[in-house]
Formats: sequence, structure tokens, C-alpha cells
Amino acid sequence: MDYTTKKLPKSEVEIKVILTAEDLQKHYAKATEDISKEVSIKGFRPGHVPKEVLEQHIDKKHIEAHAQELAVQRTYADIVVKENLQVISRPQVKIEKEDPFTYTAVVAIMPEVEVKDYKSIKIEKKEPKVTEKDIEEVLKDLQKYSTIYKDVEREAKKGDRVEVDFEGFDEEGKSVPNTKSQNHPVVLGENTLIPGFEDHLIGLKKDGKKEFDIVFPKDYGKKDFQNKKLKFKVEVKRVEEAVAPELNEEFVEKVTGKKQPVADLKKDIEKNLHAKKTQEAKQERENQYIEELLKRTKSEVPDSLIHEEAHYILHEMEEEIAQKGLQFEQFLAQAKTTEEELVKKYTPEAEKRIKIRLALQHIIKEEKIEVSEAEMDAEFAKVKSFYPPKEHAKIEGDYKKGELKGQLKNRLILRKFFEKALA
Repeated sequence: MDYTTKKLPKSEVEIKVILTAEDLQKHYAKATEDISKEVSIKGFRPGHVPKEVLEQHIDKKHIEAHAQELAVQRTYADIVVKENLQVISRPQVKIEKEDPFTYTAVVAIMPEVEVKDYKSIKIEKKEPKVTEKDIEEVLKDLQKYSTIYKDVEREAKKGDRVEVDFEGFDEEGKSVPNTKSQNHPVVLGENTLIPGFEDHLIGLKKDGKKEFDIVFPKDYGKKDFQNKKLKFKVEVKRVEEAVAPELNEEFVEKVTGKKQPVADLKKDIEKNLHAKKTQEAKQERENQYIEELLKRTKSEVPDSLIHEEAHYILHEMEEEIAQKGLQFEQFLAQAKTTEEELVKKYTPEAEKRIKIRLALQHIIKEEKIEVSEAEMDAEFAKVKSFYPPKEHAKIEGDYKKGELKGQLKNRLILRKFFEKALA
């Protein structure tokens, strides 16, 4: 066997292999053995059919084709090991010649990564602050969740909740599909409907009717309605006034389950907001670091790896849509797109993700960041504590299988890396 290897652009390698008739003969013998196990020939047990007999019952070209397949598999694997190639994709194999048997295999390998001067990256650390306004907004939200609504006979105003029947019509006066609703609840001022729609409901009483034109925004979610002008006919069926609870100890006990003064609730809110803002600030610093890291990273990512990552992004989207109770096919139809178009759309993001991973792996190796078994056990104990005792056995089983353990290890390594990089 003779072979040559050649580096190609975008972290790919071409392997060219030439096999002699003698090389192929070894694989021909194995091919006859494999095929003899799959055929039934009178007088012979499966797997014990002599080559000469098998050739009388099976087209020799079929045996030769299988022998070539075996030769490619074996020789390719041997070369990959011998040349220490870190392959990350399936090879694209092409038969060049039959005599002598010659093939080429193009395969993507782990890209080389160059990260320039990453130790000079400095990201400013800002101490998160919680303002009185932040606390008041949380209190207002808590009051809002406990707000009750009472029927009123007056004209509707901002803050009221109304129930309204409406239907949209085109310029010819025909009803437009998907623009009709009955007893539709709307809190005036929250702007949950088309921009401008709620303004026309202000001032109407129960049983009040009105007609008005609305132009849908140019970036409206459904393309069929973008920049479209429709005439809406509405009838208010109900007007309710919001009655917010008084901010007192009784209210505090209702929302927290504890008897405590309002001042204590404010302190708890401040503490929780500070923890939240601290985490958000930490995440923002990490994101800024990664963006700086990308600017200093040079790597030729194989197209096959990018394509695979783009499909993974698509898979994530499909799962997210399924959690909302939608079929992915329905989503594609509504968005008037295809899987292929989405893969193309997410290709730049896929390449960015891969470069980030490669850069981080490179630096983590350079910095010799590792985690001990004791750190792993402590992290796993934290994870397990979030689950009820009856599920602990399953979690422990998942951990022993390796996938969960690998995820926790990566999480810990990244945490230790950012603690060092952003210190």
C-alpha cells in the first residue's frame, strides 16, 4: 500500500491511497467470508461456503465491491492512526481508479488555534447597585399580581381591563381571516395588541361600538399583515376597574406567607435584586471577555463542523418550539421558511460558537486549569440537592454513566477559568 497526505484549506486533509492486487486479495478473502454468512446455499452451513462455490452463486463484482469497501475502511483507519490525525468528521471517499485500486478520502481535522495576547484582556468590573426605584417597581408588580377588577359603568380609561369583540376587514369590506375575537381581555395601556388599537378603546363604555383603521407595523410577526391597512369593528362587552391591594403587613403576609413589616419585605427585595444584578453583571463581563477573545482568535473551521453546529442550533430551536406546544412544521409554514434556509441563516452563529469553544479549550489547556475529584463531588452534591430524594438514585445513575459528569466537569473548569481571567 502506498499513500500520501495533503493539507487542504479550512482544516481538511486529503489522503490518497493506492492498493496493489495483493492488498485487495486480503480483503477479498474477508469479503467472501462476510457474504457467505448472509446467503443460503444447499449443502453448506452459513459462513462455511468455499470461495469457489460462492463465486458460482454470487456475482463476483458484488464480492469485489465489498472487498473494496473493506479495504477503504481498514486502510483509512490505519493511516489516521499512523499519521495521528485528529479527525472530527466522516471522510468523503472517492474511488479514483480500479487498476491499481486508488481512492482519495477528504476529512476534517481538529483546527489549529492561535489566540494572540489573551492575557492582556481586561474587562472592567462594575459593582451592581439597587435603587429605590428598582424596589418600588418590584412592589408594584407584586401589587399588580394581586389586583382585582370590578365592573364599572363609566367610560374606559388607561389601567382598566375591558373585554371586547373585534373583527378586521379589508378595503373591499371582506372579513380578514385571523383578525376576529370575542370577549377578548385587554388591560388598556399594556399595549398587548397592535400599536394604536388600544387607544381607540379608551372612552368607550360597555356596549359601545366603534370603527377605525389600523396599519400593521412593517416588522409585524406575520408577514401577510406587515404594512397592511385594515378596518376594525369593535364592541366593548365589559369594562372593569383595577383595585390594587394596599401595601401593608396584611399584603406582605399574603405574598410571602410570613408576618413581617413592609420594610423587611423591601430589604428582602433589595437582597434578591442585588444577587440578580450581580449574576447579570458577571455574565455580561464573561460575554465581553469572549467577544474580545474572538477578536484575537485565528482558526480555520471546517465547513462540515460548521454545518453540523448549524443543525444543532436548529435542533435547539425545534425543542424550544415543541415546549410551547407547536409543531416545527407549523412554525416553518407560518414563518414561510425551510430548514435549509434556517441552517444557512445560522451558519455565521455556528462558526462563532465553534471558534469560542476552540479558543477557550486552547487557553484552558495553556493555563492548566483542572478540577479535582473532591470539587466534582461537591458540585454533584449541589446538583443532587435540587431534586427530591426519590430521584437521587436516577441522578446518581446518570452521573456514573458519564454524560452528566462530563457536563459538570466542563461547568467547573469554565467557572475556574473565568474566576482567574476576570479576577
